[in-house]
Amino acid sequence: MKQLLFSRRTLLSIAIAIVSITSIAMLFLSISINSSYEETYQDIIKKSFNHRKNALEEEFKMIDHQLTMLTDVVQSTPLNQLDFTYNVFNETQHYRNIPSYNWFIVLDASKQIKAHNFTDHSILTVEDSFIQQLIQNESKTTVNTFIRIHSDLYWVSWKSIERENQRIITGFVFDLKELHKHLTTIDITTPNYAYIFATDGTCIYHPELDLVGKNIFEVSTTTSQDTTANKNSKSTPKVVQSEFLQLEVYRFFTSFTSETFKGYISINFPKVNVDENVIPLKRNTYLIFISSISIILLLLYFFNEESKRAYREKEKLAVEQEKLNKEKALMQLKQLKNQINPHFLFNSLNSLYMLITLDSELAQKFTLNLSNTYRYLIQSPASNLVELDQELKFIEQYIALQSIRFPKELHFEVVDKRQAPTKTKIPYLALQIAVENAMKHNIATLDAPLSIQILLTNDKVTVVNNIQLKEQKEESEGFGLFYIASIYQYYQVDAYQVHSQNETFICVFPLLNC
Repeated sequence: MKQLLFSRRTLLSIAIAIVSITSIAMLFLSISINSSYEETYQDIIKKSFNHRKNALEEEFKMIDHQLTMLTDVVQSTPLNQLDFTYNVFNETQHYRNIPSYNWFIVLDASKQIKAHNFTDHSILTVEDSFIQQLIQNESKTTVNTFIRIHSDLYWVSWKSIERENQRIITGFVFDLKELHKHLTTIDITTPNYAYIFATDGTCIYHPELDLVGKNIFEVSTTTSQDTTANKNSKSTPKVVQSEFLQLEVYRFFTSFTSETFKGYISINFPKVNVDENVIPLKRNTYLIFISSISIILLLLYFFNEESKRAYREKEKLAVEQEKLNKEKALMQLKQLKNQINPHFLFNSLNSLYMLITLDSELAQKFTLNLSNTYRYLIQSPASNLVELDQELKFIEQYIALQSIRFPKELHFEVVDKRQAPTKTKIPYLALQIAVENAMKHNIATLDAPLSIQILLTNDKVTVVNNIQLKEQKEESEGFGLFYIASIYQYYQVDAYQVHSQNETFICVFPLLNC
């Protein structure tokens, strides 16, 4: 029976068809998942937003009720009984059991105080600048005022009433820290958090107590534009990084006003809380998983068939193996060329030729350094690690060669801050690669010399050079930095760094004790 063999073109066509069909199927699945996810997510967070907002609004209505009650008392109680009545209120009537102080002031037509209930033990006193401003300013209509008393922030609410040709100012004051304790216990089952702030940015409630009393525009990413751009529950909230939870949240803004307060509320819903969407999300995930497994099995089947056919074609396999061997040899040659740079040798010989006629003594010194440099390059250690002092001696000879060629264009400095020299090691040619990269990619002229500094400490060597890049970049295959990274990876050292900072290029080489 004749065996059927698929050609490469046929196999490729089948693979493309399978991948195309699979991609289209997974695309529709992804669209379905995202659509279901977003719709459910929006419903959840909008319900959560309204639930939290309504709960807090009810609390602020209770604060309004407190002021309304005081107003009714002032209008219905004889003036000579006000002090007794307020003393009873201060003992018994507190908003949600939050310690507060109910107060009143009776003023005659000349703004003289006829009666008040402030004492030496009151939160406020009649001498406070805030009270004096209320007395003098009959048109003061601010609905929410926050004052500091002994470094604590208090909320003062008041109302002015005309009665029997007299002006009566009544109100109450309570500590915002106590309000924070109470509001934190409101609607604890809703998976979100809220903060409330006045129009000027003063935060009167936040889960983080330290932020109460501070300007929310200064201590968070919230801006005044947020209060106008996204101020109702129907708007699509933006996703921001929460300073409180340290994770992404949907952030709503809306106005938040009552008789005693005017400001805004921000409600934040963690992006990860999607419990109501877990089941459909799992179902869609299972579909993707099954589809992916089917695709992999199908691809493995065709790959297995192709491998069997390739194995039988021994001659073709031999050609492929020869190709791999050739590529491996080319890679080794490439590495060797990177280690012994032919451009460096060519430039060094040209410089030596000029020095022989100009300065024979300097030419001898140049020749000796060149010989030592190439001896070091050729005799590479088996472990690819050398002692730091040995590498420093080599790099100084290497720089000496470059300094003869560029006496004023190149500034080189070694700063030794080691407390005591140790037998630490560094990857072979690490410093040479860093210095060569600096010279390869940067301009070095009399007007703009290239500065290279090697800083030694007991645990690392840092090579720093100023950045003044050449207009025409030289071709770089990145072998040097890849080689160093692979050495540190082999020895499981993670502190190796290469980065730019403040117009300088920095290479950090950790020292190894082995």
